[in-house]
Amino acid sequence: MKRYAVCGFSVRAIAQYVVPLIGIPELPEYGDFSRYGKVVAALDIDTERIKIFNERQKTIIPAYRPEEFEKMIKETEPDALIVAGADFSHAQYTIAGLKHNLDVIVEKPMTITSKQAKQVIEAERKSKGKVIVAFNYRYVPAHKYMKKLILEGALGKITNIEFIYNLDTYHGASYFKRWNRNRKYSGGLSIHKSCHHFDLINWLINDIPDTVFAFGALNYYGPDSPFNPQKKSKKKLSKEEIKKKCPYHLRWEGETVPVPENIRLKVYKDAFYLPYKVQYPEQLYYYDEDIDIEDTYSVAVRYKSGASMTYSFNASTPWEGYILGINGTGGRIETIQISTSSDRCPFPKPERQTITYIPLFGTRQIHDIPVVVGGHGGSDHVIKHDIFVSPTEESKKLGLCAGSIEGAYSVAMGEAVWMSAKKGVPLKIDDLLK
Repeated sequence: MKRYAVCGFSVRAIAQYVVPLIGIPELPEYGDFSRYGKVVAALDIDTERIKIFNERQKTIIPAYRPEEFEKMIKETEPDALIVAGADFSHAQYTIAGLKHNLDVIVEKPMTITSKQAKQVIEAERKSKGKVIVAFNYRYVPAHKYMKKLILEGALGKITNIEFIYNLDTYHGASYFKRWNRNRKYSGGLSIHKSCHHFDLINWLINDIPDTVFAFGALNYYGPDSPFNPQKKSKKKLSKEEIKKKCPYHLRWEGETVPVPENIRLKVYKDAFYLPYKVQYPEQLYYYDEDIDIEDTYSVAVRYKSGASMTYSFNASTPWEGYILGINGTGGRIETIQISTSSDRCPFPKPERQTITYIPLFGTRQIHDIPVVVGGHGGSDHVIKHDIFVSPTEESKKLGLCAGSIEGAYSVAMGEAVWMSAKKGVPLKIDDLLK
């Protein structure tokens, strides 16, 4: 049984790794991998989160602070690290784990700068451990189906990609009242969020990004937001007064995403509703002065093969999901995914996702993708098997497991996006990764 130490006791860490490794019968959708591994330690700046989790779940996971990393390794002797805290911490713990010859499972993004990505690759080269980057987006059933079509030669030579990705006004806004809104913590949404999308395309078309040119802006959030009630007020408003006049708050009433009906509310809250006493000492809101990232991007990417991609990103739209089209000398694949939950979607949400394949000189084919239960379109459970048990034959065939090189390219693309938008010039990925 493999021994895991968790660096960053985030909601993602708990849902994707801790809960599956301890097994909670009332939450079967998170899986039970307790016979394959155990959590022997957890490290977080908010150690109270770990202690409260232990009390509620009757577990005895030792809690450590960031400065106690070496002590944690010595006392608990893990076989591998799970790095799932705030993005800026990923490089630090990944490199530290590799220095101890440990395998490291790191949530996306692998790092928040290209410089850090190079440091991870160098540390891995010197280590007996290996890096796995948890790009669960590859595991979505529709994406695997598209990959199979491409591998079968349905598109011939890939020529260009059209990719539009939207976050709705609930999810997109949430990033701007959390640490993600500061580049020093997240790298910006072009890294924190878009690295998922960049890796997906890199993997689907099996190509390496060469040049990135982008425009970006802060259109919806920050002090200059057209929705900021403070702009129209003649007096200084408190956060609570701003909320009462804020369209985002009025639309969602400041509530959390409703818990799915098949989960017992108390069990769910006990596992995931834990305090942030250190990280959020004061209330953050969408229009604060310190927001320094963009919420909108328009991007052009050229790949080594000569293929190109146009990528559009908005963090405040009525519905969430993407529109994706991939063109080649053999035809076109296109699909739309609506990922907004049904209770948030402003129109009837399609129950299934379809993949449309249109041969260049043939008749349209519509492929219906089966609905898979589980987080992130059913991908979370499958990637857990690859991580905790072993890669499936399908994973090996499709190249689903991602490593440090793939992690580095996705980070470099995200960094190139915000840097290009800031400087107004195209950037070479090779110049960032050397």
